[in-house]
Amino acid sequence: MNITSRTLFSLGLSFLLLAGASAQDVKIGVVDMKRIFADYARTKEAEKEINDRKAQAKKELDERTAKYKELLEKFQTLQEQVQDESLSPQLREQKRDEGRDIGQQAKSLERQIQEFRTRRERQLQEQVVRMRKTILEEIRELVEQMSKTRNYALVFDKSGVSLNGVPFLLHSRDAVDFSEEIINRLNTSGGGEG
Repeated sequence: MNITSRTLFSLGLSFLLLAGASAQDVKIGVVDMKRIFADYARTKEAEKEINDRKAQAKKELDERTAKYKELLEKFQTLQEQVQDESLSPQLREQKRDEGRDIGQQAKSLERQIQEFRTRRERQLQEQVVRMRKTILEEIRELVEQMSKTRNYALVFDKSGVSLNGVPFLLHSRDAVDFSEEIINRLNTSGGGEG
């Protein structure tokens, strides 16, 4: 199922469940997943870890880039010496050979820098996705656990938006927003029901 048909299926199932229950039996909960995710201490820890890794990757990249610039400067100096008519032909030929070697080293290092940048960006992106998935799963499990304990028939995420960009939950009379409780439990007891 794609997102649209899944959403429609979930909504249809929810309304069928509501239709079967009397109005006074239906308890609806509301959470703000965006806020919970942002205020969860583990999210902040994960962001710090990612930023530390980005800083380390930048430092390594800067070191390689400095070496590359150094090679380019040497290459430029050698090219100027090759053009210097005051040098002997043998010395100019020696400088030409050195320049060729330096140029090859620079090209090799340029490829290494590009590969390093691409590999690190991919690794960091994969790590972000894994951390986000793990954190969202923890939050979802606690929301589900608290929903069952409180006997909510439905729980809506008020931060969700439709495909049109309109908030999914426009109004919720008598619904209980328990986002703050979720945040407090996540940050104090690691997410356990207590």
